Amino acid sequence: MKIVLGVTSSIAAYKACDITRLFVKEGHDVFVVMSKNALNLVSPLTFRTLSGNPVYHETFLPDVYNMGHIALKENANIFVCAPATANFIGKAASGIADDLITTTFLSMKTPIVIAPAMNPDMWSNPAVQHNISVLKKRNITIIEPDTGDVVCGDTGYGKLAPVNIIVKRSLELLENQNG
Repeated sequence: MKIVLGVTSSIAAYKACDITRLFVKEGHDVFVVMSKNALNLVSPLTFRTLSGNPVYHETFLPDVYNMGHIALKENANIFVCAPATANFIGKAASGIADDLITTTFLSMKTPIVIAPAMNPDMWSNPAVQHNISVLKKRNITIIEPDTGDVVCGDTGYGKLAPVNIIVKRSLELLENQNG
């Protein structure tokens, strides 16, 4: 199965490496698409090494015939965004497509899983909660954040759900879609 893994600029981006590794270990083909700011946290080379596939992070590449979001959606079975920032969630809920990860999200006709990760105050913000409810109404699977200490020193809900839970729920969704 082809899994498109979106990685946004949460400090939890390093956990997407384990998500990639676990999907590959289960025999899936993983294609990673990164937000511009995620590049500051994890190297595309890491994801390319773990997945064995190209990593996408530019909307327009002069040496690639197909536009990234179109190439990524072809034959994809699921789109998983983990970690998903408040910024990504807001754009996804509003239909804003101003970079490769959001245009990829909007072009998908597959099941979608979003695993948020952010500061607890951001997670509990009414705007973020509204955006989450909008996505849920569109049948997007939200893997709610865990509670605990986050990197800034705050404690509460906002911590990325455990990677094994993200992988398990994503694969269950895939299995249910394929009968």
